[in-house]
Amino acid sequence: MTQNFKPGDRVRFLNTTGGGVVKKIINSFMVSVAIEDGFEIPTLTSELVIIEAGNANDKLFIKKDEVVRTPEAVVTGNIEPERVSAIRVKGIHNPFPSGVYLAYTPQDQQWVMTGKMDIYLINNTDQDILYSLFLKEESDNYSGIDYGSLAPNSRMIVESIMREDINHWSGGVIQVLFCPDEADKILMPVSEHFRIKGTLFFKENNYKECSLIENRKAILYTVCELNRVLSTLEHRLREKEGKEPLPEGAKQFKIDQLIDKHKVAHREAEVDLHISALREKYDTLSPREILTIQIGAFERMLESALSNNYTRIVFIHGVGNGTLKQALVDRVKEYGDIEFRNAPFTKYGNGAIELILHQNM
Repeated sequence: MTQNFKPGDRVRFLNTTGGGVVKKIINSFMVSVAIEDGFEIPTLTSELVIIEAGNANDKLFIKKDEVVRTPEAVVTGNIEPERVSAIRVKGIHNPFPSGVYLAYTPQDQQWVMTGKMDIYLINNTDQDILYSLFLKEESDNYSGIDYGSLAPNSRMIVESIMREDINHWSGGVIQVLFCPDEADKILMPVSEHFRIKGTLFFKENNYKECSLIENRKAILYTVCELNRVLSTLEHRLREKEGKEPLPEGAKQFKIDQLIDKHKVAHREAEVDLHISALREKYDTLSPREILTIQIGAFERMLESALSNNYTRIVFIHGVGNGTLKQALVDRVKEYGDIEFRNAPFTKYGNGAIELILHQNM
């Protein structure tokens, strides 16, 4: 933190009258301020200015009509550094694919269903990115919310919102431009239309610990995975496909739809969600990390099946303790017009579910 808040500091609110004393540090961007009436208020450090350094034994307070002159240099320049922090994943292996993510994180980790929520943009790549974020309004127009740059392997708080504003922040467009210092290929810009079912935020089990934000509980949305972003050459060859023959040796650049790799019949697919089918190396992964990867694969394949007019898809989850199956059932409930049932026992036993995508019938 730029101002180095500590318990006992006398502070004044920037956006309202009055002030108080810092009682405790909640996290890197928020402290608890005790005001004159004896209440403690969680407050963003970007909305505070230190009046007098103190210690935890200092008594209150600043009078409401007191006028304090603060040098301009103290007030300005504090907000941006507090928003950004480095990703520090414990252990050698980072379980998340290199890519860009949105994370919806309750500020109160003990009571994830209440209170304010921080929305993070996470750059889990080794490249700088430029980004812009738009939210979809009820009028179907888009409002520009934020834009800027984000360093490699870092995260930033886009906004801290009230719980009642979640639906407004659950849909829109995020654009990403990758800016490497050196590269053997240049990636195409990403423009992702995101939509997260509002009901997802009101189920406690949907909040999972995420190592990208220091194992805080969050709902994570994948904006893009780096290995799935087309290069400019791949994009050019893909545009040519169907219009003129591809140059000799260029077939390696053909990008198949995700679900097509699992096609078993016309408009039908079968996807194995065992971790051994999703990752070559998985010995160091924790059960929670494995579950996160499996659910991510399920969501990507289901979205791909919906987009490519598939009507039936079987997901093999295995028997296990039922955790993965229940997680898949919970996800399916967030979609409309999808029939869920156990896959045929004679072929899969109790280890698979079958989804019928009625909207593609």
